[in-house]
Amino acid sequence: MNSLYLKELTFWLLVLMMGLTPQAQANQDAPNPSFPSLVISTQIPGLIEVGSRMGVLTDASRSLTFDQASTKLSAWQAINRASPNFGFTTDAYWFRFQIDNITGQALPRLIELPIPFIDEVNFYHLAGDQLKTSYVLGDEKPFAQRIVKHQNFIMPVQLAPGLNQIYIRLASAGTIEAPFRMWDPERFHEANRDENLVQGVLIGILLIMVIYNLFVFFSTGDINYIFYILFVASYLLFHLTLTGFTFAYVWPNAVRWNSIAISTFIAGTGLFACLFANSFLKLKEFSRPAWILVNVLAAGCGVLVVLTFFLPYSLTVRLGAAVTIPVALTALVVGYWRWWRGASFARFYCLAWTSVLIGLGILDANKFGLIPSNIWTNNAPQMGIILLVVLLSFTLIDRMNHDRSQRVNAQAAALAHERKARAAQEAMIRLKEETNRQLEQRVKARTGELNQTLDQLQTANDRLLLLSTTDGLTQISNRAFFDNALATEHRRARRMGAPLGLIMFDIDHFKNINDTHGHLAGDACLKALAKLMRPWIHRAGDVLARYGGEEFVILLLGSNLESSAALAEKFRIAVEELQVAHEGHVIRMTASFGVACGVPDQQSNYQDFLATADKMLYKAKDSGRNCVRSSPMNHAVT
Repeated sequence: MNSLYLKELTFWLLVLMMGLTPQAQANQDAPNPSFPSLVISTQIPGLIEVGSRMGVLTDASRSLTFDQASTKLSAWQAINRASPNFGFTTDAYWFRFQIDNITGQALPRLIELPIPFIDEVNFYHLAGDQLKTSYVLGDEKPFAQRIVKHQNFIMPVQLAPGLNQIYIRLASAGTIEAPFRMWDPERFHEANRDENLVQGVLIGILLIMVIYNLFVFFSTGDINYIFYILFVASYLLFHLTLTGFTFAYVWPNAVRWNSIAISTFIAGTGLFACLFANSFLKLKEFSRPAWILVNVLAAGCGVLVVLTFFLPYSLTVRLGAAVTIPVALTALVVGYWRWWRGASFARFYCLAWTSVLIGLGILDANKFGLIPSNIWTNNAPQMGIILLVVLLSFTLIDRMNHDRSQRVNAQAAALAHERKARAAQEAMIRLKEETNRQLEQRVKARTGELNQTLDQLQTANDRLLLLSTTDGLTQISNRAFFDNALATEHRRARRMGAPLGLIMFDIDHFKNINDTHGHLAGDACLKALAKLMRPWIHRAGDVLARYGGEEFVILLLGSNLESSAALAEKFRIAVEELQVAHEGHVIRMTASFGVACGVPDQQSNYQDFLATADKMLYKAKDSGRNCVRSSPMNHAVT
């Protein structure tokens, strides 16, 4: 229903042109009591757009009766534009048009006003001078009182042969639009089915995105998904209220709530759009003035949500329309600013908001006759909203990948620093050995004392070596020892063409264990896990090590992918069955496993094994945790 989407356009982007003015009068000519007739014959199609082929009478006092309006011929004005739209106004408007039925027989027709949020709709049908039909409708009356149970105002008439006159009075606290249509009943029901299908597709897509991202939130805990879900849900409810579906099918008797719901959902949509932009774009870290501006807009929208329950709809709908422009423009400008300043994750965010502006701009150009009307131009806003919702979902995924990349880079930098520290330690050891040799040459005369000193030094070195290669908490190998072992065995396997297996795993939701039971409980879990694994790693050359935090690695010599994955699955089951007693509590846990296996080639290095196992570990976490994911080295999953 194109007129309805023009209303959406008014709310979202054309408020400055139409919505903020007290009254946008239709173009008027000199008084003219004669208006064109709509001719109905057997060749006329089943749908007639009344458009400007009618007269308008402004009732500033809202007190004119039907008898007065129908006799004040000198006050009627012609309308010169296709879509009669009078903006926000406190006046009542009377409309009059004639239907000339030249078929010679009575015809059933439906007069439709496709604007479901008009407060008062009074309909009168005259044949000759006799009043045939009259209706009193409006969205301030329960839905059950409508003549035709439809989200729009549908007024059935039985057109007599010859001239029929239609008078319609509209009054509302919001805007007044009068894009009347006359339907053949059969054609109306066909078009209504098509329209409901289109609306169903739009609603279905929005619901799918809400449900999908709700599951993503439960798996990631990222607050951005909550703001995104609430933004989409608010817009969906706004759209359903604007199109009349909620009044027709959800709250048909809640007249008071239906009269304020549009304002409430406009403000709610603006509120969650601001919260999403603030959190997703990290404005507090990026620009404090931008962060304050968006917070002020969010606070204004939040206050407006509350005020919609107390202030008149005529005021809150104007406030909601007025705040829409700053919110939309601010969300778009800060997004492009963030992208321009190097935040690549903001690109989908900018494309999302731009798609909405383009869609609404296309509909605006179509309504003003700048481009032709077709299925694409008429449905441009719906397509823009769908693109907005889908691209914002891509935006969240893109930023998640961006943050993960930053963490990987930070880990790489930490590894580089560790290598430098290890190299410095090796240099110090070499220097110490050289010093010892020089000292031995200088004190040959004191051989006995020197031997005793050297024995003591050797004992200290052995203890230092043991401490430097053993994790103090779990008493298994540490990361430094594992890295050295992996590099050595990788070179040996590459020379001999032997397979090499690597298992990387960590405890699921380890932070929750620490937060719930304390860090001592977390340490007890790590020690219990190391104790559980140690007996399984008994072959010469195989290494079990704590890689950091709750993360462990296992190096398997001569192991293929199938056996490595099978061993990882045994470990997974054992961890799942493990019970750790701590201070009267029994703690259970699960772990996620990533497995990489293959025969090293000349182009690979041991970091490739680590990277592949790490990717499989993340894949296991993305698959729901407490599972094993594996990959051969020559088919690594990226």
